[in-house]
Amino acid sequence: MTRRLLFALMALALISGTAFADAADAGKALSVRTFQFKFKEADKAAVVIKPLVSGEGSMAIQPSSNSLVVTDHPDNLKAIAAALQQYDAPARNVRLSVRLVGASRVDPSIAVEPGAELKDIATELSLLRFNSFERLGETELQGKEGEPGLLDLASGYRAEFKFGEYDPASDTIRLNDFRLSRLQNDQLVPLYKATLNLKLGRTVIVGATKPQGQRALMIVVVAKR
Repeated sequence: MTRRLLFALMALALISGTAFADAADAGKALSVRTFQFKFKEADKAAVVIKPLVSGEGSMAIQPSSNSLVVTDHPDNLKAIAAALQQYDAPARNVRLSVRLVGASRVDPSIAVEPGAELKDIATELSLLRFNSFERLGETELQGKEGEPGLLDLASGYRAEFKFGEYDPASDTIRLNDFRLSRLQNDQLVPLYKATLNLKLGRTVIVGATKPQGQRALMIVVVAKR
């Protein structure tokens, strides 16, 4: 009787061990899903999900069908599917505001503090070691992802750029090839060029100045939905 009981327990242990092994193997198994995009390009979508793909996973771009074939663990594929669903959306509207501020270092007796129109950025400006400020122009533009933008400001200044794609993970949008120029003697003179990554609703201040210069041009940019 004791021997039969021992054999039964050994058989049960073997069956349980096999079940646990099968469950573990199922968790490690890879699955394949194909994602086709309606609004965005598959190669750009691949960049978005690259951090989500595991070391055992892989992806293949299918340009002819604008799709992405992803191989990975089921749990990873769920996270990837959620990220791609959010990413593959119609071009979003973006409202861009640009202000120009002239900043200089002058004798404190003739310094001009930021006026009411610059009150929201007065603290940031005060950290730039300039003590006199002048508003040079302000305007805004309504655009969409992927569209070019052109802003003509007062005093002959012009801003040109192209809206990049909105990144929902960081709530940012990129301004590609942002260029600021000024019309002088019927010619546009380049003053500043950069690519700007803007978090929506956050004010970004960049400046164009020479080292140890006494004057600077501050560019105040805000992007909103």
